[in-house]
Amino acid sequence: MRRTGIHLLVILSLVVGAAAVTDAVVVTDRERMEEFVKAVTGRVSDARIDNALSYADPSKVTMELVHNGRRHRYSDQNAGDLKPDARKALATLAGSKLHLIQENISLDGEHARIALRLRTNEGLANTVFDLRREDDRWLLRRVTVN
Repeated sequence: MRRTGIHLLVILSLVVGAAAVTDAVVVTDRERMEEFVKAVTGRVSDARIDNALSYADPSKVTMELVHNGRRHRYSDQNAGDLKPDARKALATLAGSKLHLIQENISLDGEHARIALRLRTNEGLANTVFDLRREDDRWLLRRVTVN
């Protein structure tokens, strides 16, 4: 009887351990969205811009940037313009820090929306990121900055 209890305890420990390892290894969509929020907040630098742009691939998903009432679309024809345009748009914020005030993440199948309210040196900014899952990656579809 005692031996059976020990065997059950060992089996239970293995099952719990395997579940914990699986949970640590598997990255959920919610965790990926949290990683994205970390990529687009903090101190504005070329490295941080490049990190945020790693979520954009205009050759796979056409991306639209809406800022100050202007729309810019990036596809495989002008994908090379995205990085310089983003750096130019964020030049006035270089070196400043984007402080996260509020976030709202919604996931719906292959689509995600992240709405952020940020405090900058210039004041408050509301930004909405629409993403779409392509294979196992989340890619930017639209960025709206107000």
